[in-house]
Amino acid sequence: SHTAHDNTFYGLSGTAPNLIRWRIKTRKFQQESIYSCLPGKSTPTVNNRNFSNSVWNVIYFIALNYYSSELLTASDIFLGTGLPKRTVIRILDRLESLNVIKKTVDGNDRRVTRIGFTAIFAKKIDKHFQDSLAIRINH
Repeated sequence: SHTAHDNTFYGLSGTAPNLIRWRIKTRKFQQESIYSCLPGKSTPTVNNRNFSNSVWNVIYFIALNYYSSELLTASDIFLGTGLPKRTVIRILDRLESLNVIKKTVDGNDRRVTRIGFTAIFAKKIDKHFQDSLAIRINH
């Protein structure tokens, strides 16, 4: 059984510095990744505090399902995250305007909109997960 003081509880083996390194890397990723998806933007121009945990819950939920055979719908996301439907719709609209996600019409049912990452953000989040895994394995 894991306790809050046991580093393996967080999915990390090893010492406390590994957990700290992972948290710093995650915070840096959260601060920089979204803004760098905007065409022509390399530095944050929007206040990072505008991105709440709810926004990251939506992003990570999409990421967890990103490699499944079928992309998610907004309904999948609000049911999976437990966030109110209106909140999810607002977050998705904002992420789309920031070039983090793209919405596509389902090929089988034109009434259904599928949600996936843009190529640039998919590459960034994949690299972040690979780096996080390397911290866990190598240290």
